[in-house]
Amino acid sequence: MTLIRNLFIILTFLSIYSCESKQEEIPPFKIDENGSVICNNTSTSITKGDNIVVQDETNPIVWKGNYTETTININFTLPVGADGESEQYNFVFDKTAECPKIQRAFKFYDGKNNDVSAVTEMDILEFYNHGWVKDTQFSGLILYKDPHNKQFFSRKFWIDFTENDQIVENNTFSFFDDYFDGKFPIDIDMDKNGSVDYKMIAELKRDIGNTPQFNTYTIKLISTNESDNLILSPIIKNGPFTVIYEAPFNSENKRQYLNDVKNALDVFYEFDAPYQNYNYFLNNNLTNRDFLINNKDDYYLIKMNFGDKKFYGWIKFKYDSENHTVEILETFLNPIETKHIYVD
Repeated sequence: MTLIRNLFIILTFLSIYSCESKQEEIPPFKIDENGSVICNNTSTSITKGDNIVVQDETNPIVWKGNYTETTININFTLPVGADGESEQYNFVFDKTAECPKIQRAFKFYDGKNNDVSAVTEMDILEFYNHGWVKDTQFSGLILYKDPHNKQFFSRKFWIDFTENDQIVENNTFSFFDDYFDGKFPIDIDMDKNGSVDYKMIAELKRDIGNTPQFNTYTIKLISTNESDNLILSPIIKNGPFTVIYEAPFNSENKRQYLNDVKNALDVFYEFDAPYQNYNYFLNNNLTNRDFLINNKDDYYLIKMNFGDKKFYGWIKFKYDSENHTVEILETFLNPIETKHIYVD
């Protein structure tokens, strides 16, 4: 069995290598006896039935598509979770030449409210034209590598377009600096002595491990002195520990955590070109957005140490990701030492 398995792996590799080597040898189209271009370079049989990716009596997975003045976009979407999570496989073609040419391919994972969404490019091994009637019908065969499970797939496709499938190319993108430029950092002086005790900041991180690469921005509260200016979280057994409160709450049974703290108000993903249309504020369970989509007042709970003396307080803030606003509304530091605070 081991010998057979090894032979299968070698033959699979040789087949894939052959496909990759053969890619440049595939002529993009044929010329008939009248000199007309025929966008067909495969003898594979492809029919209207190949519009279906996954057969199902009640809910089949089908190819969908649209087009612009310069591109053709085809895709299919597979459900991958019980709460609406899905993976959409997208293939983009250049249609400015005689026949469509593959431009790029990518997978969009939509985590809905349960996970982080993401865009990841896919490798195309081969693309064969079967038929192309401009803005009317497109069919072919595509071989690609899934970027996550590393498996290779060969899929036929057939799409009939209508005028409703024509879209205008989107050139209006969301950028974090356009929304929040000049709004951070916000300095907070709790004891009104002229020094900054806390800051609300926008933290930028660059992810270079993904293709395409992207920036992430998180809006969070930080302390200028973590040993004396504490940000409190409820005492629970396991993290992540939240630091955002909605009334009613009090400062008893709270403590400071330096790790595993759920302190990002929201996360903004800003993808490199040409994926800027996937820039968005995420609505998922990794951020505190669930606290911020209602009309309640939101607070941070803090404790400040002045030598051996300890004082509790709160910071009331407003953050609106849809209208791109953030502000500190009010602060309170209890003047009575060690006296807990209650907000109801």
